[in-house]
Amino acid sequence: MGDSMIEEGKAADLRAAWLTGGTGLLLVVGGLAGADRFLARTDHLPDGVDRIWGGALALLDLASGKEITTFLLGAILVVAALVRNAFRHRALRSGRLFYVGAAQLLCTAIADFAKPPFGRLRPFQALAEGQDRWFMGPDYGSFPSGHAAFYAGLFLPLALLFPRWAAPLLAVPLLVGAQRIASHDHYASDVGASFLVAAVVAGGLCKLLTPSKPNPTLKLHGGLA
Repeated sequence: MGDSMIEEGKAADLRAAWLTGGTGLLLVVGGLAGADRFLARTDHLPDGVDRIWGGALALLDLASGKEITTFLLGAILVVAALVRNAFRHRALRSGRLFYVGAAQLLCTAIADFAKPPFGRLRPFQALAEGQDRWFMGPDYGSFPSGHAAFYAGLFLPLALLFPRWAAPLLAVPLLVGAQRIASHDHYASDVGASFLVAAVVAGGLCKLLTPSKPNPTLKLHGGLA
């Protein structure tokens, strides 16, 4: 793979993006068709499991900087890539580091800015209201899931860059999404929408930043390694 995002002249392996997008679509369609209501009415996790799973997510949020702000990690990666490129006189859009940071930042931004217009009650709020309600104002932000967008936006680009590690990398956003559903903080369709966003953004940027055939005038240098 060298210094390039993907070996020049070799098509990007987008299977992880298709898998994530397909999973997201199933969650959105199934959720809105009835799974959202069913899962919202199920009992919470046992207290011990809930604490452990929630605690693990809190530690992950702290380690990733999400606890400070959802935009911190992506901004750091993009700035680091630009600084690296400036010192090495590389192209502005080059490198794996820029790709991962840009994808993560864009996924997070889309999810964050989409919440207020939809104004969906979270499951625990909807249970108190007696129904799943939308367009309740900017103070309600269930749809889409910010956590799912944040971690899918980070780990899906990495899975596209390193397909051999796709399974463990994609397990992280899947577990995060499952925790958000099980804890009644989000509906299945909230998580699915974020997976769809991540698939479109990560897959689209991967195609955009990767040359489809050998071209001496277009090289994506730089990288995480």
